[in-house]
Amino acid sequence: MPGSEIYEHGVTFPHIPDSVKAKYAIDGLYLRPFGLSEDDLDIDFNHESRPQLVTQILECCTIVRQGRITDQAFFWDLTIGKRIECLLNIATFESSSVLSVGVRCLSEACQEQMEVDISMSEFASLQNQNDDADDFMVQVDSENLRIRKPTGRDQIEWQKLSLPDEDAMAKAMIRNLILEVEYDEIPDTWVQAISETMEEVDPLVNFRLLTYCPNCGEECHYELDLEQLSLRELHRIQRDLLQIVHRLASRYNWSEQQIISLPPWRRSHYLTLVDREESR
Repeated sequence: MPGSEIYEHGVTFPHIPDSVKAKYAIDGLYLRPFGLSEDDLDIDFNHESRPQLVTQILECCTIVRQGRITDQAFFWDLTIGKRIECLLNIATFESSSVLSVGVRCLSEACQEQMEVDISMSEFASLQNQNDDADDFMVQVDSENLRIRKPTGRDQIEWQKLSLPDEDAMAKAMIRNLILEVEYDEIPDTWVQAISETMEEVDPLVNFRLLTYCPNCGEECHYELDLEQLSLRELHRIQRDLLQIVHRLASRYNWSEQQIISLPPWRRSHYLTLVDREESR
């Protein structure tokens, strides 16, 4: 990842917008891998609120040089795009900072299954293009609108809304993000214009992947939910860790805490010994 420093157990936290940095005066943050701590087993991936789940993971895996962040509000004030970037970093530790995405060719004559690798450096480069801007301008009809980027806190508030359809929800979200002026009604023409600009300034939120099928050469466009893909990978890591705990506890009668406290390389070594004995 550009500008990141590798630590013994993680990488530096992605660039924090100046407004958030000034509010919390937090420095020296880094992200650790998921699946190394007993706390990681306490994460419930069946949580009904995805924003809550993401915040729990970020809080769990964010380390300060002198301990843990005690104010959870820090994570809620991060933009959705920044939260996704952090989540991607945590989810790709095991795969050398590469996210592998399985897609199918969109050509009806081909439909070849393929795997596309996207590096964290590519994600970070996209995110960093507009990282320091908390808001942006959009010209729609005769209006110049100043729009702020949505945060995790916005996601929680939007979950409380009970609206009849996606169009009404989109307008309510946009109304909430417009700065300086309040509008009772959001015209239909504004929704698409603001959404398109939002994709440019916060590209990880509604991520679009362009790739070519190696089988037929077809150009394929995909919309990917990077947050969901990251959570799916982290859930897999947790299930693998639970399986390791089960095998070592069954073999050595160690407690969950004893097994988790072992360095990963020692766990792997004991698993290799168990495999050898079981294969005899």
